[in-house]
Amino acid sequence: MADKEKILFLCDASDIEVVAESFSDDPAYHLTIESFEKILRFGIQAYLKETIERINQNPGLYDGIVGTHDSSAIIAAIIAQETGKRFASVEAIINCQNKYLCRRIQKEVTPEHSPAYAIALDYLRDPSRLATPFFIKPARSNISFGSHKIERPEALETYITRESIDIARYNQYYLDALSRKPSYHNAMNIATCNSFLCEELINGTQVTVDGYVYDGDISFFGITRANFYPGTNSFFYHSFPHEFSTEITENINNALLRLIPALGIDNSFFNVELRADEVNHTFKIVEVNSRIAFQFAKTIEAVRGFDPLRLLCDVAVGKKPHPTPGNKKLFRYCYNFELHHFSDARILQTPIQTAYDEIRMKYPEVHVRNLIHENLNLSDFKHNPESFRYAVVDVPGDSHEEIMEKYEAVVSLLGYRFALIETPEPTPALDFPSAPGQSQGESSEIAAQPPLND
Repeated sequence: MADKEKILFLCDASDIEVVAESFSDDPAYHLTIESFEKILRFGIQAYLKETIERINQNPGLYDGIVGTHDSSAIIAAIIAQETGKRFASVEAIINCQNKYLCRRIQKEVTPEHSPAYAIALDYLRDPSRLATPFFIKPARSNISFGSHKIERPEALETYITRESIDIARYNQYYLDALSRKPSYHNAMNIATCNSFLCEELINGTQVTVDGYVYDGDISFFGITRANFYPGTNSFFYHSFPHEFSTEITENINNALLRLIPALGIDNSFFNVELRADEVNHTFKIVEVNSRIAFQFAKTIEAVRGFDPLRLLCDVAVGKKPHPTPGNKKLFRYCYNFELHHFSDARILQTPIQTAYDEIRMKYPEVHVRNLIHENLNLSDFKHNPESFRYAVVDVPGDSHEEIMEKYEAVVSLLGYRFALIETPEPTPALDFPSAPGQSQGESSEIAAQPPLND
């Protein structure tokens, strides 16, 4: 038997169990898994220096480098570029992670699919650039933090004052990584990555297109549709696969075949978020990422039969991926649910091992990823402006009804428990949404996941 190829696999701590499970009996790959949280504690510059020196002194230490999220992707790109391994280039990572730079390239290559936009200070100098209402997000986004609908310029100024420090604090690791070499210095990136990007509102069905690029050859896995909690901008579940009309699908593929090379993405996975007007057969791009959509790996596997994480390693070591189904049972659909709470709360209980064991026994096809820990507040973890995500659950099935029935059963078995904490009243002028039926300032124990009519 040939020796296993060795992969340095960089991911979030909450991903480790999923990654380990995917490769527990893999005959081709041996993984060294390192979490971004560990890298951050070690120190970004120190980790890069030590890891790059070790690989260059012993080139056979790893055959490939992988990064799964924005945070780990920039680390993986720098290591790969300085050790001769395959991964997305640092330039491609910058072009995608800085949404302002990405918009500039989109405007050149696919102008018909790019919304009107402006960096915040340019808008404030000339508000005629965008009609209100419009949408803002950090130029270098992190989930949905800092994303808001703006009704008037004064609200933008308030958010700049309130959130710019947090954005800069979050981006510091990114700038620390890029400070390693002068060649990574992109003046426009440095000048704008801590700013807000203003964009016209995009309507339509929101989806994600996933795929990979191998030696310039672009392949698509399919389309995943986003479904939101009623009356909010928080994701309820993502359904795979979603079918558009042939005309829209062809238009999307043709546009991405132009845009992805223009962004410099090669030998990497990608995912593209967009909104499509199914009546007029048009679409506009929300954002492009030069990495795998890790959250949808098990979603895709349940339907297609191949594990995207293994294909990610194929690309990293220079093997052309062959995404063919294995012997496992395939389902017509898979929904990737996000469990959200719509107010900050103290975390009293997360799932115990017996809960996971019971779910595995009753629903072996279901995958659960816990994102929080007990004795902390939900606000201590990454969250968007209106809700707090605490778990991700993949539920396959052959009909919507079957999947929703499994979902309700699994959520009841997980046994999350929270207690509301005192929170300040929202600023009325900024129109923060509140979850229906939940008031501010309560202190009693509350249900983990509200029932939904779907």
